[in-house]
Parts: sequence; C-alpha cells; structure tokens
Amino acid sequence: RRFQAILPIRGKILNVEKARLEKILRNEEVGAMVSAFGCGIGQDSFNLEKLRYHKIIIMTDADVDGSHIRTLLLTFFYRHMPALVENGYIYIAQPPLYRVSKKKSFQYIHTEKEMDAHLLKLGTSDLSLRLLGEGDLLPKEKLQELLQLILDVESFMTTIERKGVPFCDFLLAKDDLGRLPPYLVTLREEEKFVYSSDEFIELKREYEQEERQKHAAALASIPLEEQTEEMRAFVLRSLPYLELYEPNTLERLKSRLSSFNLTLDQYNVPDGKLFDCVSEEGECFPVFSLKEGVDFIRVNGRKGIEIQRYKGLGEMNADQLWETTMDPSKRTLYQVNISDAIEADKTFTMLMGEEVPPRKAFINQHALAVKNLDI
Repeated sequence: RRFQAILPIRGKILNVEKARLEKILRNEEVGAMVSAFGCGIGQDSFNLEKLRYHKIIIMTDADVDGSHIRTLLLTFFYRHMPALVENGYIYIAQPPLYRVSKKKSFQYIHTEKEMDAHLLKLGTSDLSLRLLGEGDLLPKEKLQELLQLILDVESFMTTIERKGVPFCDFLLAKDDLGRLPPYLVTLREEEKFVYSSDEFIELKREYEQEERQKHAAALASIPLEEQTEEMRAFVLRSLPYLELYEPNTLERLKSRLSSFNLTLDQYNVPDGKLFDCVSEEGECFPVFSLKEGVDFIRVNGRKGIEIQRYKGLGEMNADQLWETTMDPSKRTLYQVNISDAIEADKTFTMLMGEEVPPRKAFINQHALAVKNLDI
C-alpha cells in the first residue's frame, strides 16, 4: 500500500468502439480509473503532469476473457489517453502459466515454450540417445542439438497445419522430383498443390484470363442499353492461395536433419527404428519416429513432478500472487509501446466493428492456433 495500489475491474470494461466520450465517462469502471490516475481525460481536461502513477500495470487472466479485457484497456488508453502509452507508463503483468513442484522445491514458468524446454531438460537428465548404427551414446551437446532440431520441425509442422493442411497430407504431396509444395491454390473450386514460383505465376495468369472471359460472357448476355458503367468495369479478384512455408526454412531443416542421417518424413511416419532412448541403468527404449522420441522424453520429464497450470490470477493464493506478479523485485512486466497499442486498436476495430469479411478471415486464420482454451 505504501508504493502501489490495486484497482479491481469487475466484469468487462465498456466497449469503446462505438461509444462517445460522454458515455465512456459515465461507465463506473472507466470513471474509477480516470479518478485514480488523477490526470483527467479528453483534449481539454488531460494533464500529464497530474498523473499520480508512472507505472500503470494491466493484470488479467491467461484466458480468452483476460485477453479481451486487455485489448479493451489498451484500445481505451490509445484512443483517449495516448500520452500514457507514448511516455511508457502502461505495462502488462506477465504472471506465470505454470508452477512446477518437485519434492519441496518449485519454480514458476511463464510460457508454453519455457515449459516444453523445462520438460525436455528434465527428461534428458537421466536419458541418453543412441542413433541407429552408432555404438556410442550421443554427447549431451549433440543431444540438445537434435532435440532443438525436432522442436523446429514441430514448429514447421504447426505452421503447415494452421493453414488447414494436415502434415501427413503435406508430406504425401511430394511430386516426382521429391519436391514439397510451397503453395496451395484454390482454382475452379478445387484445391491444388503448386511446386514452384513459375508454376504459380502460370496458374495466376490462367486464372486472370478465365476471370476476364467470364466477365465478358456475363456482360454479353445483358442488352447493351441495360448495361451500366459499373457492370462494364472489370474488377479482378485475387487468386485464392496459401503460401505454406518459406522455401529457405525447409531447405535449412532438411540440411540439419541430414547431418543426423534423418529426413522430414521421419517426423511422424514410422520407418523402422531411428534410435534408442537409453536410461542410466542401460535399459533401451526403441523409437520409430522423431515425434515419438521427443514425446517419450517429455513423458520422462514429467515423472516425479507436479504441474499446476494457472488459468487466472484468481487461482493463486495471496502469497503466490505477491511472489509472481506484484513483488517489484521478482515480477516480470512488459512495457507497452505505441505499436502494441496500434495493433490492439486494429484488432479491436476488426473484431468489434461493422466489417464482417476481415473479422471472418481473422477467426479462420487464428482458430487453429488456439491452445488451452479456457471457457
């Protein structure tokens, strides 16, 4: 209380997308914030010198509602108190996602990526790998290099699958030259894999020609006296396509895999034994795909530990909340810059505004990326 204050926001803050400033100020939660800050609001009343706090920290749950409230608040500050953002006074608390306990010790972990790295570190503390045809165990540094490579393949796979293409289907789409398709084109209501930039450019040319012919045929079916300028104007719609990956990314992955005598196909398609996981006692566990290997190590890393995933700050007791999120000597904060606020404003306008197509495209693009959805 001597150096920081907490202002609870109950429920969702007012949707500022369509509300006038007068209505915004009548909102109880907004009014409480403006009063607490002490600097006023609006062109005529705002005075930065009267601001009581130079660290305004947004603390929300790690779920969909929390993300929504955070976006509302960032949009509010950007539109009605931009000087707070411009001067670096707005922060976002970074509470941990996990608490990992082992016997009497514990640690907090903030991201999914950190959690995965922690499990792999624990999982290899008493495990080693022996590649097929190799007599010796992989040195620890080579083992970590291989695990990072498998994680990069996982990330590549996720990129493909987020675009609606199952990774197995992608791998099976190799052409006769062994090339994987960098593009997926929708032409004549059918999806088609495309294997080179030249092929893509040719398909695009064919598509544009067909669209012009369709327009000309449709126009010819209308009597000349009934045609309008709007009808005669040809508007070319873009060829529907997805760029599945960056070619350089794929080539680097293939090169790194080949240094271990491995291929991309071996990520999740069993093709005989790839390597053995070997315990400290010398027990061997055969592994038949890269995915199976990294999953085995993750499972091994979970042995003997307790993992608690926090949905929100309300799930922590007072001591945990202080230790992870409020203690200035330990907490992690993200300072919001103007580009963050602009991005939040764009997202908010898209999701709450009148335009349906961009909202639909955003949902389609990001729906598959959602993990651990809390509702």
